[in-house]
Amino acid sequence: MSSIFEAAMLVCFGFSWPMNVRKAIKAKSAKGMSLAFILLIIVGYIAGITAKFMNHQINYVLAVYILNLVIVFTNLVVYFRNRALDRRSEAMKMDVKKSDGESVVLLGGSLDKEIPVAEVAQSFNFNFKMYNRSKYGLSLKDARKTYLESVEPMNPEAVIIHLGKEDVEMFKNNSADFDVKYLELLSSIKHQNKDRRIALVSLEEESKVEVEMNRHIKAIAESEKCEFVNMDRAKLWDTEKTKEVTAFMYELGFDSQLKVKKPLGDISKVLYSYAYQNGLFNEVENVQAV
Repeated sequence: MSSIFEAAMLVCFGFSWPMNVRKAIKAKSAKGMSLAFILLIIVGYIAGITAKFMNHQINYVLAVYILNLVIVFTNLVVYFRNRALDRRSEAMKMDVKKSDGESVVLLGGSLDKEIPVAEVAQSFNFNFKMYNRSKYGLSLKDARKTYLESVEPMNPEAVIIHLGKEDVEMFKNNSADFDVKYLELLSSIKHQNKDRRIALVSLEEESKVEVEMNRHIKAIAESEKCEFVNMDRAKLWDTEKTKEVTAFMYELGFDSQLKVKKPLGDISKVLYSYAYQNGLFNEVENVQAV
């Protein structure tokens, strides 16, 4: 009978741990978690299990001890995972603090991931930091989550968004879902900072579907007061000539024109013309085709 009550005590005591693990996973932060407390509980369970073996009490109560120990160990793993997320978030904030001016962030998919935005910004002598937080295969379904995790902690002055390549099927099945996902992303960005500038970049028009998608993206940009950037125009830009012009302006002392308030459309065209003229998009498409 005593074993039953002991098992009941362990079940009641350990019932909170799965909920604690779930809460910690969703929080994605170690703030509020105590490493010392978790380790103390683990030591306690190990001591209880050791006592069971020493007294040769190999029964269902031991199984409950072990189950609780596994769950607490899971909490320990989540703690270190959340610590890593906290450090990454702090590192992003420090990057922004160390920058010469307010930053501009590029958020896109596989094609955008290959653009060395920091190198391009340095090459064109931009007086602000640029960061690339694009993700391979990023779709609008995951864009809001990616933005909140990877972009928002940086508190950028502006965001350039190039999404939709991974959402062709969603658009074909229900274009309203495409619009809703895009608007949810923009709503999240504005909720964090209503003054943040946003540019929406069109897709390459390789099919009638993408032509229609661009029409929707442009309409969304107009309704949400975002800048719309036509990707096709980027192909016409000569990056080397543009670089010569910016260098000449610096020599004359007109650097104020190149500060962070520079139109996002011009920044986008510089990035994508660089990508086109250096064959970055072709490399990604070739890899995807293999």
